[in-house]
Amino acid sequence: MTDFSSISLSAAALSLFKNLKNDVGVNALIKMCALPEKKELASYWADYYLALCEKGCENGSGEYFDRLVCEDENPFSLRVVGCGNADSLGGTAEIELRLLDALSKLEPNDFISVYGEEISAFPKWKAGKKGVFDVEKLKATLKRKGCGVFAKSIAYSYDVKEKTIVPIENVNPIKLSDLKLYEDCKETVAENTLDFLEGMPANNVLLYGDRGTGKSSTVHAVLNEYAGRGLRLLEVSKAAIRDFPTVFKLIGGMKCFRFIIFIDDLTFVEGADDFAELKAALEGSVSRLDNALIYATSNRRHLVKENYEGSASDMHVNDTVQEQMSLSDRFGITVTFLSPDKREFISILKEILDDRNIKLDDTALSLVAERYALRKGGRSGRTAKQLADMIESRLRRGLDVENIF
Repeated sequence: MTDFSSISLSAAALSLFKNLKNDVGVNALIKMCALPEKKELASYWADYYLALCEKGCENGSGEYFDRLVCEDENPFSLRVVGCGNADSLGGTAEIELRLLDALSKLEPNDFISVYGEEISAFPKWKAGKKGVFDVEKLKATLKRKGCGVFAKSIAYSYDVKEKTIVPIENVNPIKLSDLKLYEDCKETVAENTLDFLEGMPANNVLLYGDRGTGKSSTVHAVLNEYAGRGLRLLEVSKAAIRDFPTVFKLIGGMKCFRFIIFIDDLTFVEGADDFAELKAALEGSVSRLDNALIYATSNRRHLVKENYEGSASDMHVNDTVQEQMSLSDRFGITVTFLSPDKREFISILKEILDDRNIKLDDTALSLVAERYALRKGGRSGRTAKQLADMIESRLRRGLDVENIF
């Protein structure tokens, strides 16, 4: 028979994993283990069952607890992900993990044996096959997946208002092989990222070029390529640059990962934005944070939109220009993405269609591609993909492609 008294007492003493008692489901189950009056039991039962259902774990409560344990941010997990010595906490962690595993394996029949058949009509759940990890398996999982918000995704965004990091759901699954042309650009970014992951000297990167040419997609593709080796992406807005000290503090202790701090579409307006913080980060604080680099994209090589009227009246015009140029110069690597010409655009389009097993006559494809480029006002990898989507949809509906426009 289940020793509810022992479980309830041990749960009250949870220390390292105390945060788990703030979870609605765990809290309800612990209160159930205190064997309250039936009416209270029914209320706690409902809370626990609903919590399991909301996580899709009504047929696997072990999975529910496993997720909570792996994602919990506590002194033990923070030491592990920070590559510190967690041995002194290992004994306590092992005891508490065994308790949480016991909780995860409780099923309705355990309570029915105490309360009788009167509660047999309550909603049913199953423990499933999965349970809570032991200490060594948990350590390995933490080093691979991180803890807290970092265990929930491979990409995150920084919330300027709340000063917190938020996991990004449904990360763009794009791969380097999905990006056509620009082989030198992809190779440069990938090699620098590999150097970074392997602990060798690596540079901050500015991806500069025309819109739609794959700058941001290259960064996301590199993330997907190397996430299994501990690469993570933190997207920050231009407004967050002044919060870089806070950002560095939030990620600095997560030594099991290496972060790309990603700023998309970075451009400053002369006189309106202070870019000194970014300059300092590129050469100062972030250079001392060995698990972070800054990757930024921009449509402007020198990042600052010049105010020609202001520059003309400036007694130190050269100093102003040098100040603006020095920002982009602080990126150790600048990768240039230029719009494809007509031949390259058709080549990109053909490769995308080939990946989808779509074959079209070269003459017809060339005509459609040129018409679409004229409609869009230019050629890019983005427009090639958009046209490929239109062609695929049209063919699936049994329509001809030649008369698409």
